[in-house]
Amino acid sequence: MNRQKPYQKAGITLLLILLFVVSTTIANAQSARSRGMGGAFIGISDDESATYYNPAGLSQIQGREASIQAKVNERDVFDWNSIAFTGHIYEDHVEDKFSITDYLEHNILEEPLPRRPKYSYGVSYTEDHRSEEFGNLVGGEYLGTKRDIKDLQLAFGTRFPIARRMLAREQLYGGIKFRILSVDRYIKSLRQHTKKDTQSMGVGLMYHYNDRVTGGLTVDNLIENVDGDGERNGVSLNLGAAVEITKGTTISADAVNITNSDRTNDQQYRLGVEKKFIENDLTMRMGTLNGTLTLGFGMNILPHIRVDYAYYDGEVIREHYVGAHVTFD
Repeated sequence: MNRQKPYQKAGITLLLILLFVVSTTIANAQSARSRGMGGAFIGISDDESATYYNPAGLSQIQGREASIQAKVNERDVFDWNSIAFTGHIYEDHVEDKFSITDYLEHNILEEPLPRRPKYSYGVSYTEDHRSEEFGNLVGGEYLGTKRDIKDLQLAFGTRFPIARRMLAREQLYGGIKFRILSVDRYIKSLRQHTKKDTQSMGVGLMYHYNDRVTGGLTVDNLIENVDGDGERNGVSLNLGAAVEITKGTTISADAVNITNSDRTNDQQYRLGVEKKFIENDLTMRMGTLNGTLTLGFGMNILPHIRVDYAYYDGEVIREHYVGAHVTFD
């Protein structure tokens, strides 16, 4: 019998409260954890934000996870929030003969044995609001511009069954991501309103070379359809890697749009470090995003509930983010 524990109920309650707070304002798929590491997460992607960074990473996750994130300062100028969830479709082998493991799991043990995910899925929803005041602060093409973004992403991940025969390990993962993006822009000086709706598909790979080294690859906008004003975003190839240099200390690095494709995201180089303390109950993070400092920490307030904080030392606005992460099983 799988009974829901008190701290799991508390986690659901906390998540619902935060969900109500965020739903009254705005929601981005990045997490406070990854932001504290400079966004260098393609080669890690081991929580629900893998939906955004690398869908292949969803298959690394055990159990269901959910999070909600929010930017907490100067929200009248620029604010974003994030809601994300991931779960699994498990393998279900029907045994023709008596199995002691199945008998113990279903008749004796209070907590079932961990099941092996066959397919994993993730969903995230984003709303991002940049006011006219923010556009004036940034200047350039954003001068006098107000922008609203709504971003829905659905991702699936799985293990490659041929990995063991090809690579002598069963640690190769693949994923696919579908994205529906809506961008509204209003330029006050020109009294011009433009809207662009984009539907796209991307793919991802992740490989565990060993217990310490992982690598990730993603291709965004592999297939794309654009409605309304604006050009296509273009295909973007991104690479990431992570190395656990000592127990509890991981260094990660990402290169975004390494092909420098036109009409897509600017090239970004991200570097981050994460250090776990006190039996993993406290985690410190530091990173850089194209040379801009990021800091953060995470703290487990209950066994299945973690609170994260991140700081981004932006030139225009110094940004502060908080998030709540809940593991359900």
